[in-house]
Amino acid sequence: MSKAANKMAISLLAACFWLGCLSPSVYADVPYKTFTEDHHREFVRTQDAYTPVGSIEQIGNTAFSSPSDLYVDESDRLYIADTGNKRIVVLQPGGSLLRIIGQDQLSEPTGVFVDKNGSIYVADSGSKLVYQYDEQGKLLKKFGRPDSPLFGKNAPFKPVKVTVDKRGNLYIVSEGTTNGVVQLSPYGDFLGYFGSNDSEANLKIMLQHMFFTKEQRAKLFKNTPPSPTNLSIDKKGLIYTVTQGAEGRSIKKFNISGYNLLPENMMFDPIYSDLFIAASGNIYAVSQMGIVFEFDTEGHLLFSFGAPDDGKSRIGLFLNAAGIAVDSNEQVYVVDKERNNIQIFAPTEFTLQVHHALELYKEGFYVKSQGPWNEVLKRNSLFDLAHKGLADAYYKQQLYEQAEEEYVIAGDKEGYSNSFWEIRNLWLQNHLLDVFSIIVIVYVLWRLLKLLHRKTGAFRAIIRWKSFITNISIMKQLTFLFCFIKRPIEGFYGIKDENKVSALAAVILYLLFFAEYLFSLFYTGFIFNNLDFSDLQLSREVAIVFVPIALWIVSNYLVSTISDGEGKFLHVFKATIYSLMPYLIFKPIIVIASNALTINDAFLFSFANTIIMAWCAVLLFMMVKEIHDYTVGGTIINILITIFGMIIMGLVLFIIYVLLDQVYDFVYSVIKEAAVRAEYK
Repeated sequence: MSKAANKMAISLLAACFWLGCLSPSVYADVPYKTFTEDHHREFVRTQDAYTPVGSIEQIGNTAFSSPSDLYVDESDRLYIADTGNKRIVVLQPGGSLLRIIGQDQLSEPTGVFVDKNGSIYVADSGSKLVYQYDEQGKLLKKFGRPDSPLFGKNAPFKPVKVTVDKRGNLYIVSEGTTNGVVQLSPYGDFLGYFGSNDSEANLKIMLQHMFFTKEQRAKLFKNTPPSPTNLSIDKKGLIYTVTQGAEGRSIKKFNISGYNLLPENMMFDPIYSDLFIAASGNIYAVSQMGIVFEFDTEGHLLFSFGAPDDGKSRIGLFLNAAGIAVDSNEQVYVVDKERNNIQIFAPTEFTLQVHHALELYKEGFYVKSQGPWNEVLKRNSLFDLAHKGLADAYYKQQLYEQAEEEYVIAGDKEGYSNSFWEIRNLWLQNHLLDVFSIIVIVYVLWRLLKLLHRKTGAFRAIIRWKSFITNISIMKQLTFLFCFIKRPIEGFYGIKDENKVSALAAVILYLLFFAEYLFSLFYTGFIFNNLDFSDLQLSREVAIVFVPIALWIVSNYLVSTISDGEGKFLHVFKATIYSLMPYLIFKPIIVIASNALTINDAFLFSFANTIIMAWCAVLLFMMVKEIHDYTVGGTIINILITIFGMIIMGLVLFIIYVLLDQVYDFVYSVIKEAAVRAEYK
């Protein structure tokens, strides 16, 4: 029997035991939806990952009262901080009561932790102490407010959560402490603050510091960093913190230097209340609303499940989720502070399969994980992490083309780049000599054909045909674009004074510009293409391209009419698109070349695009100067006013759009109401 199957069997047996011992309310269906994330970090529906199997409502005849925290030790004993009853309840793995701790000593226990030696640490916010008990519940030590001057004379000490590392050092979340987590030695000595958050500096604060007097700044609210609200520790001794409301950085994983190792985009909920690090290293977090999130060790979301209570008091729904823990059978326990219970969730077969594949993957057994990942994909083909694991397995077997395909599905640009580099390197080794040979042959053949034509005139008909095509009026106007490569001033003179291009040619080039824009969206290399094709809307892309251009043309013309500009509207209309010559000529080449580049060559792609943008900006500057016959200073002023005018016109158009949208909604609702009334009559 496989390891995954063993875990599933154990989980089912444990679930049955809980059901028999605790007599919970069980439902055949799951009252919530389960999601995972794709490579765009958006929620994707998946099959149930965990199912509610029971709840613990009371011990004996005493119901829980505002339980705030819980912990599962290595022996799967469950420790519950029963805050309202001023006690710590310890349960056996089967659910039977083992002992009650601190009933006559604790005042308001809000956090509980058990170290590897079985010592039980309780954060008591009521007495402002941390209690240490032995495994039998005997009081060993109390940790009070540090008397070190480094702690701070006015620094508050109100322990709400606690954890302990392998050396016996305590990490305490103290309510109101903005310097970070309080770190104490096993003897109660203050070791410093750990894992502090950064204060947020915005434009308003910077302006206040620049222009306000010292007295005015003293009256402002201090820009203090948010305080951590919970914490946990993994088997390696790394500390994790939760900070409620910290945008983009609610969950952090600190190394010994205090550096955050997790990505800053784990912000799926602004009010995480607790987290727990399972033996596998997976991170389980729960939000106050009752949404449980399971992340892998690198911070990628595996599953999200649970929901706020809809008034039906069903298992799996929460009023105020306050704590979370996971046992060795991967069962999840969540404390609901308002419903005064602990809800229990068992992993499904799909989840155990994911965990099994992920365990092999994390240990570096990529090839062995291929089979389990394939099983995961059979159940859910949209599970991106499975595609990434499968791609790594192919890569290790040097099946680079298959790996490349899987990396594309998983959205893994780095993995794709590595696979493509191997494919490109192999191709160059096999064909580089052939490429050089073809280039030499083509060059020699070209020289021979030119020599043959010079002596015999063999290609006279072809040259006449070419001359005929290039002399067609519209073709001459379109190819006039190449004049702007070497002689841009002469080109603008030709547009303004010699009328060398027509409005039709300009319209064709504008359409070509949009076609090249779409071409770049679809055919830029995967490594450099961040487009989500599912969100692509043609109308939006048309607006993105043509609205700024239209605002520029109209605003520049209007500004020039009141600032002695000589250019007419048609001049600005035609000269603008010819100023975008670098994009029109060179952008398709860069797009095609991007498909032959890797991440190591990214500077070539970015540099080429920067050159195009800068070149277009220079030509637009020259266009304003030459079309309107301004000085350099006058050109700069004209461009700045033009940009300001574009902003004003954009705001006006937005206001008009909002008003028209409201009028449409009003008219539509009136017509709908009239239709309903007519139907009833």
